[in-house]
Formats: sequence, C-alpha cells, structure tokens
Amino acid sequence: MRVNTKVRYGLRAILQVADAYGGEPVPVSAISQTQEISGKYLEQVIGSLRRAELVTSRKGVRGGYTLARDPKEISLWEIITALDSQTALVDCVLEPEVCDRSDDCLTRSIWTLLSRRMEEFWTSFTLADLLATMREAGDGRLQQLAELEKGD
Repeated sequence: MRVNTKVRYGLRAILQVADAYGGEPVPVSAISQTQEISGKYLEQVIGSLRRAELVTSRKGVRGGYTLARDPKEISLWEIITALDSQTALVDCVLEPEVCDRSDDCLTRSIWTLLSRRMEEFWTSFTLADLLATMREAGDGRLQQLAELEKGD
C-alpha cells in the first residue's frame, strides 16, 4: 500500500480538527495555512472526509470543520478508506477477476493476508491514539496549531 498525497494531507487536516475537538470549528484557512496545503486541494480532501461522515461543517464567520464523532471512535482505517478507494496491495485482492491467474496464483493468498493485516493494524488505532502519542512525544506543533486557531 502506498500512502498517496490525499491520505497524507487528509490525515494532517483531520488531526488538526481532532485537536480542537469539543471547541470551536476549525476554519479551512487555518488548516491550509498551518498544514501548507492549497485551499482548493484541501476543500477536495475535506469533502471526502465530510462525505464519509468523519467531519461536519458549519458555515459563516465562525464556521469551519469539527469531528462528527469523538476522536476515540474514528479509526485511522476509516480515514484512509475515505480518502483512497485503492487500499489493497494488489488489484486482485479485491477484484480477482482482473487477473486470469487469481484462482491458481501462489502469491495472491499472501497479498490477501497482508492486506487484511494492514487493515487490522490501521483499524486498531484511533485519532485519539495518534493525538495522545503526538502529545506524549512533546510534539509542539499541536500547541502551535491551537495558538494559531485562537488568533483567527
């Protein structure tokens, strides 16, 4: 599995939104500025997260994005699949018909097992876990994000 740009940017964006959970909505402009993601591309990324019902939006001067659920209830796998429909290591794992050899393929079972294990791994982590790990590691960027958002 290759983590594409949309997943990387989406995870950074939703982490910033998760860090503000329970407070004011996070404006797209704040996410764009602190994450250095173009506003236009960020809207597409956030749109995918909104369609997956991971974030909600509020319009207006004090508008922005909030998590749709508690960070403890959102797995990293949910975020990844919201942002990338191709999560299997090879195409034949999800679509055996794409390969004439899939029924007799010696390696397909390995790819299937690895894909399942990746899903189990990513499902076992939540946004809350990731935020806690970042805070424990003393990631000052979370504090900087909070300070920037207060200034908006």
